[in-house]
Amino acid sequence: MRVNRVMTVKGNHVMRTTTHRRSALRTAAVSAVVGTALLAPAAAALASAPAAERPAAVRSVAAKPVKIDIGAGVTITVKDGKPYYNGKVVKPGQTVDDGIYLHLSTDGKRLYSKTQGGGTPYAIWDVATGKSLGTQKNSPTAAAKPALTATPSANSVRAWQELRVSGKATGIKAGTKVGVQQKQRGAWKTLPASTTVNKSGAYSLRVKLGLKGKSELRMKSGSTLSPVFTVTVR
Repeated sequence: MRVNRVMTVKGNHVMRTTTHRRSALRTAAVSAVVGTALLAPAAAALASAPAAERPAAVRSVAAKPVKIDIGAGVTITVKDGKPYYNGKVVKPGQTVDDGIYLHLSTDGKRLYSKTQGGGTPYAIWDVATGKSLGTQKNSPTAAAKPALTATPSANSVRAWQELRVSGKATGIKAGTKVGVQQKQRGAWKTLPASTTVNKSGAYSLRVKLGLKGKSELRMKSGSTLSPVFTVTVR
C-alpha cells in the first residue's frame, strides 16, 4: 500500500491531506495469476479426456430355419416362426389337405400333420423347436362333442336352502342356456332355474329344493345332459 501526503497552503493555514491508494495493479496481477492457476488444471483435464466412443454397430443375426420332417419325404421349413409348405406359408388356423394333411393351430404354436394311411394318427409338432409333441387319434379340426359337467356345492341341504351347481360346458357356445332337471315320480321335470355358459365355457346356477328326501338332479343344455348327481333335502 502506498501513502501519499499532499500539503496545501490556503490563506495563512497549511492543510495536510493524506491519500491512501490501494495498488490496483498489484490486485490485478494477483487475480490474473490465480485465474491462470484455476484454468490450467481444467484445460489439462479436457486435453487428456478420451474422445467419446461411437457405439458399435449392432449386427442382427437371422435365426436359422427350423426343419420338421413329417414323413413321406416331406419336410416343413419354419422361417421367422412361420411354417412353409410347397413354398407357401401356412397361416394360423389354416388346414392343407392335398394328400398330405397339415393344420396350424390358431395360436401358431402347434403344427398337426398326417401322411397317407387311414390308420395313421395325427402327429403334433412344436413350431418353435420342430420337436414332436406326440400324436392324437382325432382330427384337430373336428368339432368337440357337446358335454356338461355338474358339481353341487353341498350334498345335503335343508328344504328351500339355496344350493349352487357349477360345471363346465364343452362344445357349447358361450351364451347358451343351461337349466336343471329333477327326477319326480320317475320323470324328469325342468325346474324354474337357469343360467348361461360364459366365455370360458363355465356356468354356475343357484337352486332351491323343497321336496324332502334324496333328490336326483342333472343339468341340461339343448339335448346335452350332465351326469346325474344326488342331493339330500332334510
